[in-house]
Amino acid sequence: GQGNGNRFLMDGEYLRTAFSAKVGLGADLELWAELPWAHTSGGFLDDFLIDYHRWFGLPDQGRTRAPRDAFAVVAEVQGQTAWQVERSRLELLDVPLGLTWMVRDPAQGLGVALRAAVELPTGDAAAGFGSGGVDAAFGVLLEHRFLGMAAYGHLQHSFVRTPRTARAAGLGFGDVTSAGLGLELPLGADLHAFTQVAWETSVLRGLGSFDEAANPQCLLWLGGRFRLGADYGLELAIAEDLIGYVSPDVTFWLGFTSLPRRRSGGG
Repeated sequence: GQGNGNRFLMDGEYLRTAFSAKVGLGADLELWAELPWAHTSGGFLDDFLIDYHRWFGLPDQGRTRAPRDAFAVVAEVQGQTAWQVERSRLELLDVPLGLTWMVRDPAQGLGVALRAAVELPTGDAAAGFGSGGVDAAFGVLLEHRFLGMAAYGHLQHSFVRTPRTARAAGLGFGDVTSAGLGLELPLGADLHAFTQVAWETSVLRGLGSFDEAANPQCLLWLGGRFRLGADYGLELAIAEDLIGYVSPDVTFWLGFTSLPRRRSGGG
C-alpha cells in the first residue's frame, strides 16, 4: 500500500526458529526464555501458494502479478526509509525472558495465569531483526476443560520500542494488543487436534495514509500434537490469514517438545 508519500511493501519468506526452555520455580511460578533466529529470503513457495489459493478459492492478494520468489520488506515515510528487513541467511533476534504465575489451577474450573516478559535488544535493529531497545509485555492466560476437550484464551499488551531509523524518519511504532481463542480435541491417547484464532494490532499503524499497514492481523490455525513417547511430542500446524495484505499469508509451524520427568533414585 501507499499514499501521501508513505509506502509499505512486504514480499518474501521468513523462517523463525527458536529454542525455548521453561523451569518451575515453585509456588506456581514458571520462568521461561527463548533463543530465536531468523532466516529471510525470496524463498520457493510462491508457485505453491498461488496454486493452493486457487484450489481453495482464496484471494491471492495480487501475488500472481508480482515477481516470483522475490524479497522486499520496507516502510517509507515521505520517501525516506523508516524500517526494512534485510535478506539474510541467519540473524539473531531479540531474546525474550518471562515469568508466568498460575493464579488458579484448571483442575479447579477456569484456569487463570498471569505472565510478564521483557525482550532484550540482541537483534540487529538496523537490519530489521530487533527494536533496538527493551520491550515489555503483560498478559493473562485462560484454560477450561470440558467433555474431554480444553479451551484456551489469551490477552496480551506489548509496549514496543521504535527503532532509531524509524524515529529519524518520523515513524512511531504502535504498541501491540493481541488476543486468541483455541480449542483442543483429543483424537486418541497420543494424538490431539487444535484450532485457534489469533488476532493482534499492527505495529505500523503510524504510517497512516492507507489501510493495509494499519489493519490488524488475524490468523486461523489448524494443527495437531502427536506424543512420541512419555516425555516427547511433535507439533504440526498451518495458519491462513483472515485479514488480507498485512497478515502473513500462510504460516507453517513445526515444533518438538520435551518434558523431562524427575527420576527417582538419583536419575
